[in-house]
Parts: sequence; structure tokens; C-alpha cells
Amino acid sequence: MTLILRLTSVRSFRVTVPTLGSSAGLGSVWFGGCPTCDKLRTSATRYQNSVGFRTYANVAAKKKDPRLELYTVLSSRAQQLSKPEKGEVVRQRQKKQEILKTRKVSSHVRLEPVMSPPRPPEHTLSQRGLSSKSNINMYTSDQVEKMQSSQRNVSAPRWQTQHKKPFRSAPRVTESVVEKELDVLEEMEEEEAQEKLDVSRRQEEMEKMKNVERRQNEEQAYILSFMEACVSIGEVERATRTLHYLKNQKKKRKHLNADIYNVVLKGWAKQANMDKIRHLFFMMTKDGHHPDLQSYAAALECMGRAGLTGAVPIRCVKQMYKEGFNLENIFRDCTFQADEQEYILKAIQDGCGMADFAPPPLPLPQRCTTDLVSSIYADKSNDNYSDTSLQARPLFTEEEVVERCNAQLEMETQHWLKVESVEGQRQSSQEVLKLRELLQTHKTMWETGLLQAFRTLKKQMDRQSKAKGQVNIYPFLCVLEEQEYVDMMVQAICLVAVTGDPLLIIARDLGTKIQQKYRIKQKLQSGSVEKIRQIYQDYCSFMVNNVQGGRPGQARELWYQLEGDHSVSPVVGDECAWPINLIINLGSLLVDVMVREVKIDNNLFRKTSEQKLIPALYHMYTYRNIKQVGIIKPHPMLVQLVEGAQDTSLVFDSSLLPMLMPPVPWSSVKKGGFLLSPTKLMRSNDATLQHELLLEKVGTSELYPILDSLNQLGACAWKINQPILDLVIQVFNNKGSKELDIPQPVSEAPTFPKVGTEMLTNGDKQAMRKQMAQVRKLRSEMHSLRMDMLYKLSIANRFRHEIFYFPHNMDFRGRVYPCPPHFNHLGSDVARSILVFAEGHPLGEKGLDWLKIHLVNLTGFKKKNSQTERLEYANEMMEEVLDSADHPMMGRKWWMTADEPWQALACCMEIANAVRSPDPQAYISHFPVHQDGSCNGLQHYAALGRDITGAHQVNLMPAESPQDVYSGVARQVEKLRATDAEQGVKIAQVLDGFINRKVVKQTVMTVVYGVTRYGGRLQIQRQLKDIPDFPQDHGWEASGYLVKKVFMSLREIFTLAREIQDWLTESARLISHVGSAVQWVTPLGLPVVQPYHKVKNKLVRNEIQNIILNVSSDTSERPDIIKQKNAFPPNFIHSLDSTHMMLTSLHCQQAGIQYVSVHDCFWTHACTVDTMNRICRQQFVVLHSQPILEDLSKYLLAEYGTLPSELETSPTAVSKHDKLMEVLVDVPSKGDFDLNRVLDSTYFFS
Repeated sequence: MTLILRLTSVRSFRVTVPTLGSSAGLGSVWFGGCPTCDKLRTSATRYQNSVGFRTYANVAAKKKDPRLELYTVLSSRAQQLSKPEKGEVVRQRQKKQEILKTRKVSSHVRLEPVMSPPRPPEHTLSQRGLSSKSNINMYTSDQVEKMQSSQRNVSAPRWQTQHKKPFRSAPRVTESVVEKELDVLEEMEEEEAQEKLDVSRRQEEMEKMKNVERRQNEEQAYILSFMEACVSIGEVERATRTLHYLKNQKKKRKHLNADIYNVVLKGWAKQANMDKIRHLFFMMTKDGHHPDLQSYAAALECMGRAGLTGAVPIRCVKQMYKEGFNLENIFRDCTFQADEQEYILKAIQDGCGMADFAPPPLPLPQRCTTDLVSSIYADKSNDNYSDTSLQARPLFTEEEVVERCNAQLEMETQHWLKVESVEGQRQSSQEVLKLRELLQTHKTMWETGLLQAFRTLKKQMDRQSKAKGQVNIYPFLCVLEEQEYVDMMVQAICLVAVTGDPLLIIARDLGTKIQQKYRIKQKLQSGSVEKIRQIYQDYCSFMVNNVQGGRPGQARELWYQLEGDHSVSPVVGDECAWPINLIINLGSLLVDVMVREVKIDNNLFRKTSEQKLIPALYHMYTYRNIKQVGIIKPHPMLVQLVEGAQDTSLVFDSSLLPMLMPPVPWSSVKKGGFLLSPTKLMRSNDATLQHELLLEKVGTSELYPILDSLNQLGACAWKINQPILDLVIQVFNNKGSKELDIPQPVSEAPTFPKVGTEMLTNGDKQAMRKQMAQVRKLRSEMHSLRMDMLYKLSIANRFRHEIFYFPHNMDFRGRVYPCPPHFNHLGSDVARSILVFAEGHPLGEKGLDWLKIHLVNLTGFKKKNSQTERLEYANEMMEEVLDSADHPMMGRKWWMTADEPWQALACCMEIANAVRSPDPQAYISHFPVHQDGSCNGLQHYAALGRDITGAHQVNLMPAESPQDVYSGVARQVEKLRATDAEQGVKIAQVLDGFINRKVVKQTVMTVVYGVTRYGGRLQIQRQLKDIPDFPQDHGWEASGYLVKKVFMSLREIFTLAREIQDWLTESARLISHVGSAVQWVTPLGLPVVQPYHKVKNKLVRNEIQNIILNVSSDTSERPDIIKQKNAFPPNFIHSLDSTHMMLTSLHCQQAGIQYVSVHDCFWTHACTVDTMNRICRQQFVVLHSQPILEDLSKYLLAEYGTLPSELETSPTAVSKHDKLMEVLVDVPSKGDFDLNRVLDSTYFFS
């Protein structure tokens, strides 16, 4: 009996055998009745469910082959594959892939006898009235013969004639070969499943290990902070008792380390208690923690304070040398406070009899070796510029330097500054004055109640700590004076009284303020403030006589030298940072006290003298973004009282305000910015440490260009443009102005609809609820904008007669920002208009022309015109310019039509003053002139890809007039729209006449920085809303249509840019898939790592409410693949534009000109615009002459080229890693654009 095994479909197996009663010999039955058939049925079923069969079927379906010669595959597999041995799974998979590449596969699979005719596919049988799925025995033999006869008489179907080669009959395949192949595939599938399970288990184990390590780090940070706080308040015995408690607890013992012991050692060293020191050393050794250099420093300090001489100090030093340490290392690597260093030296010289010993001198700063800036640091001979044409007189006298340094130090010591609100300039009514008096009465009552409750809380925590010896919150309630805690709580009440805030935000703010003030108090107690005062005065004396900050690096080197002269420890700033759960716990305790103790008179606004106190704050829950959030809600009477009193003063932390003198220069990753207030070099979330750890791995000398650029930007002195400030305050206090972008008070917001609900239908009620929600949202937004402007104007008004400075730091990409957040030159049009350089320079020959061109740029009227045409336009409009300057609020108000009206008005006034001066060229101008990059992100992409078309669009190539990429994209989109409109696309017809530059500008600008199609759609929808004649019912559909056309147009115009962006995206995706966050190094040497990880829910337990923190920067979690891949292209381009900005900054400092930046907008004096433009272009060419993409590829290959050992046996991981290597090597190709053409491009920055 001839057997035919036919796999008629992916899920159907059938054996066809000759039917004895049929003359035609054609029949079809299911497996069964025969032992051989039963075996084949079992094997076929196993094969049907195997991975191998599904793979073949999928390939066949994709290739659409009408046949699959399975016998060839099976026989080849049977000969080539044997039972896979352990460890050879990867080899078997590779063989399987090779076979699939060389065999054609079909979804119609069968084994046929040698002489069997070809079987037509299912659809052919259906046409003849037959189906392989039907029971053919339902027909009589005559019917079957008739159908077969008709089939033989027809011509061959198309599915047979399509093959170039004729069908060749297959050799007989034995049952043993089939079974052997099926067994092999089954075992391979089982091993593959086991591999996946093993990999999953390994990953789970790794995750568990990371979580254990993370929790241990958090516990250690909490314990270390506790010990430090205990020692700080003089509770060394409490710290020692807790140390014993932890040591005796099996689960807690593992959290102890040498750093924790060292804190307690330093505490006993201050008290000269040598017995305790010996006991702690014994405990450390017994616990397996070997004393380190800081431990021996504490022991020597104790000996110096105790006046010990002879055997004890000598034995200590010998033991230290035995452990591999030496005395010189103590003074180089340890941290000191107050007089610690002196007592250590005393123990060495007097106690050990080493009278000749002297601390080693500070090591000389290392030289920066970064190629891009090697020329800047090569020549140090000229510390002051030979070109004195731009040198202005010192900004302060020596007496003023001393006075202002002391004022800055005093402000930071107090940690806050009270600023008079500009709203207080209005004359207050009797009602407002009465409410202020009531508010002050309530504040006094609150202070009394809060102080008493706070003392009760301290006693309760004290008892708990003493009774059990556990780590608790008690010492953190003692690090400040009790009244300071109460003052912070009263300030928080007034802030909460406006709208109410989530408990998490209030608690975190309170805890952070306590920590910052505690750090300042530590420095005051250590005695280092006086040394800092003297160093700062000497430093500022130099800076005010070198208004440009000297040559690059000079400020940093000077501070380092002054520290050495005043014997300040070379390693400072290693205080333990409080963990976020400690900060929130501490803040939540204070919030709990506030909710329980703060009361308000319920009869406050009633005509009765009876007092009825009710809670002023409530803890309640609400839903925000479908999540339940605990909030602190003020009582409506408290809101009415605080808002009605119109408090005339605002309180700001000193770290949120400008500095009165130049900032402390950044000399390392931990030292710089404010004098006492802690400042991060790289701003990040509280729980993010990966950036700091990454920076610490890099040698400080390699970061010198970054540090020196921040120092140069921070050394710029500013002052207030008082006429503009007065006008802005006038408009602000006159209910603001929508047209001039001055926020209006909430009183001008729409009121809630006052309609009775009895007669309303359900639909009307729903519409009214929606309207009320919109009104609430609008009122909230108006209040936020109003307060933001109030802060800006009040700070500016406080500093209106001052010269001040903005310390700078950066984000993880290297983009630079001023540290004070409320008021700086990165702000809005209003904020920029009221800031000018404190240092002035004569306009010179071309300065006035640059002021005029700058004015036209601010108006936005001549964006497509040349510089010459813009200057001509400014001269034509001179009458309007002078009218705007003389009568800004009562004249023809030409300045109000500008894109940036307040900056335009300020420029009008500067031009008016210059042209009316006796000699305009000699006029001293303080006004900053801006030069903007032309879609700077695309400029970097075009330069990376050497894209000629893209370079032309973004003004990298010289041209007589500027190219406007936004208009170019708008024209391309309009062409696509017109084509669709002709083809009858309705939305394309609706958009006729509405596509312009403004509609697409924001999306084009941000697409290079990673905006998604959804984000771009929202941007375009907002622009369409501003078009009066556009039918708004088509807004959503139209924005969806346009965003697709914008993306399509950009791909056509910037082909090479999109290839680079796609390469970066794919690289980041594959890097994330192997379990790593994307990391790279900028051409200037700054290490960058993307802080996007899977969100980790972290529970912080509190009395008032358990808080869940959503931490997305936890490095122990796996990378967030979506964020990593989407963010890499924009972040990489941001790191390049920051590099270009820093290079320009350093070379402008070397050239002796004033320079500040707002990312890709560079500012300088009108007389030095040409110099800055030359430097800007030169440094762009120098930057992009580096093999940036090739260097990135090499770095990524080196960083991610090795697969972790625990994944080497995983085929999936190996496959992903191989794919990553292929992508990283395949760097996008470049075009033929000549970078040197940028040097002659007028509109590159303009």
C-alpha cells in the first residue's frame, strides 16, 4: 500500500490511501486502523505543534510558494542533524537558519509517491467540486471516475505552469527518517523553552540582586544621615547606642560600613575620648570592617586633642602604615572641618616626635588634554589682555567688594530673603489693611500652637529612640532651632492657602529646606565660613578688576590657589545627602502637625465677637490622571483671608535669587556656584546619582573646558533696565494685558455659570459641568501665570539698583541654565527686556547698525530680507522707533506690533538714546544684541551628514538673503495638499489657504528634538485655533493630516538628516534591548547617560499617609526602551549644540568680549557682534570637522561590544547583540557639503 502524507494546511494532517473499491484508486481517510498509521499520526501531531513546522509554514506563507518539497527538507535535516547535545543549541539554530534560506516552503505540504501526479491546491479542487477536507467517499465510483476524467482533459492550471522548472518526483521517505526528524525538532523546542526559562530566571535573579543592593544603599544612607545628625547635635552617645543596636541585629548588621563608623569616630574625637575610639576600632575589626584612612585621621585628631604622646600615637601610625596608608595621604585625601587638621598635625609632630613633618603642598592642577581646546590652555603667559580697547573700569571699589561679599554671605547664612511684592506698591483699602491685621493675628496664634505641638513631637520621638536604640526621625528634629521649624511651617501654610497642593510636594519642599539650612549651619559650626569669607573677598577683588574673568581657566586656578593659601581642605563637600524617603518622612511629620494644630476663626467674617476655632487645613484624597492623590486642602475662609490680605512681602530661598558678587568658580564636580547653599554641577532629580557617579569617574582636568565655560557665563554682571521695569509693573498692576503677554489676575477670569439645575436636562447638566471644569482650569492657569510674573517682577524690583550675577549649572546633556529659576535671561520676552549688561562699551563704528538690525529681528517683519534691507527698513521706521521710545503707552504704539514687544521697546529706547547723544559712536551701550541660529538642530544634522540640500535650507551656505526652512516646509506641504485636493481629499480642500509658515514652524523646529506625531498634531491644532476664519470643527482632522505632510516633507528635504536620526534611534533601541541605558561622550569630553528607566513604585510610610514615589531614574531598573530610543537623537543633538556654545564661550573669553547664551541664541555687546559671529562660525566648523559619528560608533562598540557573561549562552541575547553590532558599525554615509562654506555664511547665526 502506497502512503501519501499530505499536510493540507497548517492545522490539518491526512493520509491518503487507494480505496480498494474504487477503480480510480482515489480515497481519503483519517489516520487509524493500522499501527503504522497510528505512529505517523502521533509523529505528525507532534510535528504540527513544533516550532520548526510553524517556522516553515510562516516562511511559505510569506514567499507565497505554491509547493513545498518537504521530503527534501526532511531528508536533508535527517542527514545533517543528530540529537543536539547540551551546549550546542546555538549551533543547531544556525543550521536550521541555513536550511530555511536554501529551501522553498509552502503552506500546502505533502509527501508523494514516485509516480504520483501533482495534486492541485485547495482552490483548484474547489472549482472541480472536490475538497481535501470533505469525505470523498460520499461520491460513487462512477462519479469519481467522471470527475477525474474531466480533470485529465483540462489544461494544466496556472499554479503548475508558473514554475520555471518542471516538477520532479520525490524519492521515498521512510517512516524512520520522519520520526527521527520530528524527535530532533521536539527536543530542540524543549531545549529552547528551557533556555528561555533559564534566561528569565537569571534576569529575575539579577533584578533581585539589584533591588537588594538598592535597598541596602538606601538603608546605609538613612543610617549615615542619622549618625551625622546625632553627632552634629552633640548626641554622640545616642549614635553609639544605635550602632550597638544595629550590630546586634542580624538583618541590620549588613547595612553597617566604615563610613558609618567614621562619623561616630569623629564625634568622639571632638570630645577627646580615646576609650571610645579604641572600642569603636575593636567593633569595626570584629564586624569585618577594616579602618580606613578617615578612621585613622579621627584617631590622630583625638590624640591631638587629648595631648597624648609617646607609645599610643606611634603605635597608631605604625598600624596605619601596616595597613598600606601614609601620613601624606591623610592631608591629601581626607576631609577636614574647623580645626581638625591642626590637631592631627599636633598628634604627628608632638605625639609621635616628628617635629619636622609638614603637610604636603597642594598638587598642581593637571593640564587639559582635550584636542578641541588644547590651543586655549597652551599659552598662559598673557593673563590680562593686551587689547585694552574693551577694558572698562572696575564695577566696584575695594570697600564695596568687602561690603557686598559680606551681604551675600549673610543672605546665604539666613537662607532666605524677604522681598517686597510689586503688588504692594498699590494703595491698599481699609478692608485690605484690616485683613492684613487679622492674618498677622492668626500667624501669631499658629506659631504658638505649632511650637507647642513640635516640642511634644520631639519628646515622643526622643522616648522612642532612647527606649529601643533604633534609627528614627528624632535627631533631624533637632538640627535647627525650634523656631526655624515653626517659621517654615507658617510659610508653608500661606503657600498652601492659595490652591492646595499634594502632600508629596509640600512634604518634599519642607524636608529639602530643612536639609539645606542644616548644611549651612554645619559650615557655620565648623568654622570654615570665615575662611570662605576671606577667600571670596580676595577672589572678587580680582574678578571686578577683570570684568571678562581673565583668560579661560584663570578664575578656577585662582580659587584653587587661594584655598591652598588659607589651608582649606582640598576635598570639600562630601556631606551625606539625605535620602528622598528621609526627606519626605521629615516633611510629612511637619505637615501632620500643621493639619492637627492650625486653626482659623469660623466667625472671622461674621458680625460677632465670639471666636469659634475650626481646622484651617484638611488632608483629603482626590483623583488626578486616574490616580488617587492625597492633598492638603485649605479651608475657604483661610483662602479668603490670605488672598484678601494681599501680603506685601514674598519670601525666597537665597539659592533662588541672583548673587551680589561673582559666583564661586567651578573647580571640581562638587565645588562651585553659591557660597554656602549646596549647588549641583549637573541638575537632576533628588534620587538620581548616576550622573554624579559618571562625572566622578572622569578626571577633573578633562572637565576643565566645561567648568571654565560655566565660570565664564556666571561671571557676566547684569543690571536692571529700570524704565522698562517701571512700565511692566504699571501694566501688571493695571490688571495685566493679554496683548502684551502680562498675565491678568484671577478676578478677570470668566465666572462660574449661575443657572438653576432644577429645569436642566441631563445633557445640559453635563455641558454645564464641563463648562465649570474649563473655568476652573482657566482660573488655575491664570493664577499660576500671574504668580510667576509676580515673582519675576518683585525680584527684579528688589535688585533694581544692584549689580548681580547668575551662577550656572547644566543638565545631563550639557545644556547650560542659570541656577536662579524665577528671574534670569532665559525667561520670557518680559524677563529679557528688563535685563542689560552691567558693563558698557562704546557703540563704535557698526554698533548702532547692529542695534537697528536687532530691532527689526525682534519685530519679525523682515525675516526673509537681507541685512542691508533690514537696516534700510529700520532707518525708514525711525520716526516710529522714536515715538515708541518717547511715548510707549500714549503714542502710536508701533512697538506693540512686534513679535517680541517688550524687547523691541527696550531696543527702541536704546536707539533713541544713541542717536540723540552728541557722538553715537562714543555712546556707552549696555544693551545685549542677539544672534540666533537658523533652526540650529537641523544645522547640526546637515553638518553631520554633509547634506548640501539641507545645508542650503538652514543657511550653512552663503546666500544673499536668508533661507527660511519653515517657509520651505510650508511650501512643500502646500504642494502635497494641492495634489490631494485635486484627487478629492476633503480635508485637503478644507485647508486651502490656511497653510502658512506659522502653522508648521513649531513642529519643524521640534521634530529634530524628538517631537512625536501626536505632539506635532497638538502643536498644529493650537496654531489652527488662532486662525479666525478656519472652521474649528475640522481642527483635529486637519492637524492629523498636516502633521503627516510635515514629516513627509522633512524626509524629502533632509534625507541625510533622517538617515542619521533613524540610525541613532535604532542604535538606542538595540542598546536598551540588551539591558543598558544609552551612554556617550561629547566632543568636549562630557560623559552623558540617559536617565530613563522603568518606573519603580517606592513606598514611603508615614503617619498621615503612605506615599508612593514613581521613580524613573533608578539605575537598578531596566531601561525604558521607548524613552531611550525616542530621546537619543534629540539628546545627542542637544549635547552637540551645548558643545558649540561652550567652545564659543571659551574663545570669546580668550578674545576679551562679553558673551552669554540662551542655548542657540548668543548675546554680546553691539560693538562686538562681528567678533562673536566670526568665533561662532569658526568653532562650528572646528566641531564638525571632528569625526563625530565615527567616534560615537567606536565609543558605543567599545561600551556595548561585550555581552554580559550571564547572557552568553542565551541564543536570543546573542542574536540581539549581533544585530546591535551590525547597526553600530553601519555609520550613515555623508554627502559632499564643504564645511568651510559656513565661515562665509552671513545668516548661519543672524
